[in-house]
Amino acid sequence: MPDFEMIVIDGVRYRPEDAPARPAEPEAPAALFDPGEHTVAEVLAHLADAADAERVRVLAAELADKARKGILEAPAETGGGGGAAS
Repeated sequence: MPDFEMIVIDGVRYRPEDAPARPAEPEAPAALFDPGEHTVAEVLAHLADAADAERVRVLAAELADKARKGILEAPAETGGGGGAAS
């Protein structure tokens, strides 16, 4: 028997110094921003800094949930929907 411990990866035995690097565990995805859990001011602040796809997603979630006028009718320049609820 060898004087060192063998490592088994996918059914193949390796000496520790010869073993291939194991892939890093994937990180859990960040939680999506839920407008229903935030105030109007917080949602508008988020939308002001968000990419277009994120703005569309958040405004759709807002429309489907609380549909607050302060968000949906706020000018697009301030992060709101610019009258998207109309």
